[in-house]
Amino acid sequence: MESYNMKLAIIGNWGHHVCVLEETDAMPDVTVVGIAPGFDGEDLSSLQDKYSDATSYNDHNKMLADEQPDVVIISTRLDKISSLAVDAANAGCHSICEKPLALTHDSLQILWEAIVKNKTQCIAMLPNRNQPVLAAVKQAVESGRIGEVKLLNARKSYKCLNQETGWLGKRATYGGTIPWIGIHALDFINAVCPSPVSSVSAMHANVAHDMQPGREDICILNLKLANGAMASASIDYMRPQFANSHGDDWLRIVGSKGIIEAGMDRGQCTVIDSEGHNDIVNFDKQKPYYAPLIRSFPEAGSGTPAEETCRSFNLTHIGLCARDAADTNTIVKDLSGPWIKK
Repeated sequence: MESYNMKLAIIGNWGHHVCVLEETDAMPDVTVVGIAPGFDGEDLSSLQDKYSDATSYNDHNKMLADEQPDVVIISTRLDKISSLAVDAANAGCHSICEKPLALTHDSLQILWEAIVKNKTQCIAMLPNRNQPVLAAVKQAVESGRIGEVKLLNARKSYKCLNQETGWLGKRATYGGTIPWIGIHALDFINAVCPSPVSSVSAMHANVAHDMQPGREDICILNLKLANGAMASASIDYMRPQFANSHGDDWLRIVGSKGIIEAGMDRGQCTVIDSEGHNDIVNFDKQKPYYAPLIRSFPEAGSGTPAEETCRSFNLTHIGLCARDAADTNTIVKDLSGPWIKK
């Protein structure tokens, strides 16, 4: 859509909203008009200092009614995301939300129905496919360099956050490491092989962080894709504190004509093809992710769920199903949902 004076509001002050704001701050026609907490007592001081011209509210619904923003950034406690996004949709606002979009299947369905009814967009903070190495991997796969994708192995490893108590250590308010961290690994896989997931099994446990009993620190996922390919994902909170980066993201893709091995945090990508070539792939600088999406949002009330909205809901749903599989020691075979375009 064409440039116009867009009003942006912020709910919450925890999570990856800083990444979104880095891009929106560079958009001259976007103005932050309001700031509100995602829950009672949430500290908004850093946002209030940065956006001193914006009005601060204690009630996010009053902010939505008074300011009538075009887009709302929702980044706060994970158990609050879905209900806040429903409120934004009902106020006629598009939303960019911390992931996962919901912690339960019921709340995800309620959010979907709200955005469909109000014809708004709701996307999760999943900019991974614009990460330079992963973007290069995607391009190499789409070029046919390694033939048809048959197997994918993803890894997402983090340093463990230091909070010993509070909502991050409780399943009811945290939701599980698979939906919270595993969704990134699922996004790596989906970025290069977007075939729907037809079944998933998983295991998870807390083996080294007794002070956070509700937060699993090791997880394994196995997926069967509708096109016959298989995928696995390894997720952990076991990265040593002295490591030179917080995360260590990897993706390996086995194709019918070759293999790609990529380390996103280490800036490495190698393609080994059936003709004997072993190349280090060059990649471009990181491209903006959120700004183009915001530009593409239709006027509220005039659109249908866009591709990025559907993808955000689908990846959230897969993560919840994988968590369920781990909880029940079963294979989840029904991963259908209204966000999967036929």
